[in-house]
Amino acid sequence: MRAVAVNLGLTFLSLIVGAVVAEVVLRLAWDNPHRLAEADQVATIRVPHPLVDLPVDRSAIDETMPDSRFRTDQRSYILPSFQYEDPDFTVAFLGGSTTECAAVSEESRFHALVSRYLANEFRVNTLNAGRSGNTSHDSINALLNHVALDRPNVVVMMHAANDASFVAFHGGYRSRMGQHVTVAMLARWTVQMLSRFSLVGLAREAVRSMEVPPTDTWTTETADDGSDTPQADHKEEGLVVEARHDLFRDKLKTFVGVSRAMGMTPILMTQPASPSYRNALTPSWTNSSFQEAFNQIIREVGSDQHVTVIDLVEYIKVNVEGWDRPDVVFYDALHVNDRGSEFYARHIAERLAPILRTLAAQRDEHVRNE
Repeated sequence: MRAVAVNLGLTFLSLIVGAVVAEVVLRLAWDNPHRLAEADQVATIRVPHPLVDLPVDRSAIDETMPDSRFRTDQRSYILPSFQYEDPDFTVAFLGGSTTECAAVSEESRFHALVSRYLANEFRVNTLNAGRSGNTSHDSINALLNHVALDRPNVVVMMHAANDASFVAFHGGYRSRMGQHVTVAMLARWTVQMLSRFSLVGLAREAVRSMEVPPTDTWTTETADDGSDTPQADHKEEGLVVEARHDLFRDKLKTFVGVSRAMGMTPILMTQPASPSYRNALTPSWTNSSFQEAFNQIIREVGSDQHVTVIDLVEYIKVNVEGWDRPDVVFYDALHVNDRGSEFYARHIAERLAPILRTLAAQRDEHVRNE
């Protein structure tokens, strides 16, 4: 046995030495045309992973219902999804964590409630493709390369906070575009694929449970007016506020154009947040003034592009008493609790109903003319 081990070791060493010698000789004798070559660039489609089933600890949000689950279907949509086998319409929702609603109980997520509220008039499948940390750029990518395959009639996008902070801190969306494949990427993808085996899955879950949400080196400093103003360690110098606004405005217009080109009705949605309080769960990088500026851009683009804007911000302010107090709508001043999700859903369903009636009438007219 020892002799076999020694022979294997010598064989392995011989292969390494041979490879090194061959490399040296080739470098001296051959002009390698691939010596500066890079691997293909890849752009991650930031949708939830398929067939996820994770426990959610909601004890800090609702002690009466401390446990929930975060599940996705085989198409990566957050459950409940595909509520009807033969729907009248399909509505897809794109956004970040405020669309994802991971901490909201499964049946109370606003996309699920929208389907339920519309059931008296239409059978509507509602697909939630939100993912924590996503920007409008990520949602456009997800729409083009994933959601479009499910042919939604209507696609609703809600972004403000993530884009406002991301663009301010990084100077644009470059880091969410194509990247050359790296060893770190390969390692991450390998772990993800091997997680179906219990040992790797257990290790991955242990790491996940200890993770602190990333902040992308963002820090929070106090501005002259006393408010919390995020700053970035690597903020691109010279990028003025208007330029940041234009970047976001262009993304919204791109979303509208892409949706219409693929036969979908685009809808923009403002993103509410309470400016009056923060707690231990509030993301450190949020900034209410940045977010409201981006919400205003949503309204302006909606008007300019003749797109429906579901203005959740104004709806909550007008219709929910004490909306900006802790735990009335949000559990952390940004993300909704179960009750807040219900407020969202009722207004979204109210705004969607006439749009679906128009689409139904157009469909009937098309059938009559055939």
